[in-house]
Amino acid sequence: MRFPRNEPAVGSGANASVGAIPDAAWAKMVGYSWTAGCPVGRSQLRWVRVNFWGFDGKRSRGSIVVNASIADEAAAAFTRLYELQFRIRQMKPMGSSWGHNPKGPGADDYAAMEADNTSAFNCRYVGGEEASKVYSKHAYGTAIDVNDFENPYVADDGTVYPDRYFLTRRGPAPGVFSSSGSAAVRAFTSQGLRWGGLWSNPDYQHFDR
Repeated sequence: MRFPRNEPAVGSGANASVGAIPDAAWAKMVGYSWTAGCPVGRSQLRWVRVNFWGFDGKRSRGSIVVNASIADEAAAAFTRLYELQFRIRQMKPMGSSWGHNPKGPGADDYAAMEADNTSAFNCRYVGGEEASKVYSKHAYGTAIDVNDFENPYVADDGTVYPDRYFLTRRGPAPGVFSSSGSAAVRAFTSQGLRWGGLWSNPDYQHFDR
């Protein structure tokens, strides 16, 4: 996996902030990660900014869009990951830069997974099960995916997204959520979020409420 060009960190520590979605960011979301008919609108979403440790060992800064109901919890979880020096590849909101989802509404989550992008809100159907036309919790902004490559998702039909490499390599490693008892997983579960790694079809990258 490559080292993407991330924004430089701002300030000391994680320096997390929660606020309204900036106009420029919203303009990139409309028609991609948000379209008319989505179950939530701009007023129900929040822009979370936070510093993180990249796989290159550098401090970087990223953004995610989440539902207002989990915004503070998301900021606290990523602050804890920063304190743990947990590695994150990149953290860029879903929008026009990812293109359109080829299998339904939303921005292209498959491209984002291939790029190992950490993201949250994306008004799309459940990944790998688009024929059901059931909105994912990402469409409500109440789910977060972290390091897709290191923490793959197994669909109902057994397909692994985006890659099988880490499916059986769940021991402690940079960027990997190794177990429900790991400090990195507890960064989210202590904030009241569920970890998809415990599901019958595991989704190791996924946390939701």
